[in-house]
Amino acid sequence: MSISEVMRMRMAGDVAGLCRATRSENHDAAVYATAMLGSAVRTPEVVRTLRLCLTREDEPLPGLRWHALVSLGRLRVESAVPLILRTLAESDHDRQQLDEPACEALLAIGGPEVVRGLVDLCERLRSGRGYWTVRVLDALAALRAPEAVTPLLALLWAYLPELAVRVVRTLGAIGDPRAASALLVLAHSPASDTHLRRAAVQALHALPAAEWPPPHRHPAVEQLLHIPQRDPDPDTARLATALLARTEDGRAHLWDVLRGASEQDGPECPPHAVAAVCARIAAEPGLFAVPDPGEHHALLTHHLRAAAAPPVRRAAAGALAAYAGAGAAGELVAALGDAHIGDTVADLVAALPEPVLSELVLPALADLFTRPGESVARRRGAARVLGLAGRTDAAPVLLSALADDTTPVGVRASAADALGALRHDAAAPPLAALATDEEQPGTLRAHAVRALGSIGAPDTLPVVLACAWSPHEAVRGRAVVALGAFPVPEAARALGEFVTPGAEPDLARAAVQALREIGGPALPVLVQLAAGADGLPEDVGHRLVGALAAHPGAETTGALLGLATAPPPGLRDGKAYVTSGARRLSRSTPVREVASLALTERGSARDLTPLTALLGPDSWFGAHEPAVQALLRIGTEEAYEHVLSFCYGTKHFYTWHVGALDAVAAARGIRLGP
Repeated sequence: MSISEVMRMRMAGDVAGLCRATRSENHDAAVYATAMLGSAVRTPEVVRTLRLCLTREDEPLPGLRWHALVSLGRLRVESAVPLILRTLAESDHDRQQLDEPACEALLAIGGPEVVRGLVDLCERLRSGRGYWTVRVLDALAALRAPEAVTPLLALLWAYLPELAVRVVRTLGAIGDPRAASALLVLAHSPASDTHLRRAAVQALHALPAAEWPPPHRHPAVEQLLHIPQRDPDPDTARLATALLARTEDGRAHLWDVLRGASEQDGPECPPHAVAAVCARIAAEPGLFAVPDPGEHHALLTHHLRAAAAPPVRRAAAGALAAYAGAGAAGELVAALGDAHIGDTVADLVAALPEPVLSELVLPALADLFTRPGESVARRRGAARVLGLAGRTDAAPVLLSALADDTTPVGVRASAADALGALRHDAAAPPLAALATDEEQPGTLRAHAVRALGSIGAPDTLPVVLACAWSPHEAVRGRAVVALGAFPVPEAARALGEFVTPGAEPDLARAAVQALREIGGPALPVLVQLAAGADGLPEDVGHRLVGALAAHPGAETTGALLGLATAPPPGLRDGKAYVTSGARRLSRSTPVREVASLALTERGSARDLTPLTALLGPDSWFGAHEPAVQALLRIGTEEAYEHVLSFCYGTKHFYTWHVGALDAVAAARGIRLGP
């Protein structure tokens, strides 16, 4: 008996034939008949057959038992739970590797008997094999069985240190507050290593917020979280900070963290822990509100001004903006001169509430920008705010700075950026003149070109095209990106010249992205590039596939099919040739795979031919399943016939083939059973 005969039995609804096939001398046929019985009606004959498959002692390989377990789980055979539990227990030492399907079957069946059986296995976890232990714990976690909390807590200390992290994660998944005290002790204990402390805090974070703080007599819950809040691991500190923020006492401690960090002789606290406090205040400012916030404003202002670590200053800026709102305007404007966090501060200033922003802040910033005595960093920050806030009335002062050769280059560059953000059409001519003036600094010209791309004035296209061939690297790179703002064939053709095997990789990547942004006018160029993609760097090829996939239609489908089915570089006339670097290429390249997967996202009747081409003998095997799923989504009889033809002819049968046959059978009303 062959596998294809077993498939035909399934498509004919022949349950009796499949039951007989499980006893076939052809091991593969027996295995897949067993797998297909999982789609049958749960009759006594089917259940009896699957139980016999699971208990066969003459089976040298685990395949039959594996699929028997899966099928019993799919059918949710409750009467098989004791047998499955026994199989799971035996798999700890019989090396049949049946722990995974046994656990999956138990999870599929569920119910009190499954929970009790898994809880009974807890006593064996300490001495069990690693993978077996993990499977059992993961099953208890998936079931969220509160019955498991007591035995896991009773054995937790015996699991230290090897299994403790996994047990803690299981307790966190169950989410029972009874585990909180043990988790708090683990989080607080200096004996816990980084992984265990992080797992304990994560588990605490997973407990129901409504039941926080958990009951714990002494010391207080908040006190037990002080150490993890200062943990060297940033994730642990962040989660502990979030837990402390849930209670009034915890929030008071977080303010104490900021106070201590602001004092020269204060308690040592890692910068990331201080930043975590500021980030939490920024995320939930209302939670930290007090009748008289003056001291708190002063603390955040101190860290914004004086913290040594830029991440702390950055987080303090966010906290101050969220906590003080309009009251933070002056301090934030003053912080625009901080070169490390200037852009972040400018973004926060631009987001300040009206009318403070329009009536007070922006006029002052326009004045600050024109003040020669101000630092370059503050003037740059002011320009960024003016651009982000959409202040077109500031365009004249920006243009004046742009044209003034005596103004620092950094300030002129920020003026160009702001004009681009404003999309100020009147700025296009002076920006174009600046971009083509080779006597100007290259960095400044690059900013001018980027601004031209933001504005997108059609008459500046010749300037951007010329800059794309500039000898200055930054100008060239900005121009290629800017061409994406000009949705015309001329820009697309120019971009295509940068996508060649010998092109600069950065320019090639930027050019493909720009072609994608151009849209329809770039389609002929993308198709042409696909036809000559042999030799492109892999990541450029990936971007090319993405750009093609963004266009529907037969033309791009054909281009994707060409990429998906063409022999990879180094294979011509069925022979392998040595290519650059004396490296012999394989028959399957990443670009080929990415193109194949992109094709499978096209699920209309007109895409049958390219999808079936992906099922050919020389296609990438990883595309077979998604191609079959795409054909099933199309859902026509022709598509179903292609699926069946592929399955009947396959040499290597996988579980997903069973699902494909089930889908076709369901569409045709074929029932496996009475």
